[in-house]
Amino acid sequence: MKIDIVETEDRSTELIALARLVAFAIESAKSLDAEVVEFCLDKALRAVLDQIDEPARMTLTASDIMLMNRSPLC
Repeated sequence: MKIDIVETEDRSTELIALARLVAFAIESAKSLDAEVVEFCLDKALRAVLDQIDEPARMTLTASDIMLMNRSPLC
């Protein structure tokens, strides 16, 4: 099975964008003191970050790396 490079890059870009969106939602949940929502979003963020392939990780910014190093809630 041949995987198109452009398709892989688009997927990685979309996953990084999704991770940023979830991270923003986590910060919103924190400000609302919604602990259960924050917990669930943290799990979602970890799942999205796990899906980002190694070559795409080279394009991560400092802010993205901070997202990946978030300490877990539990």
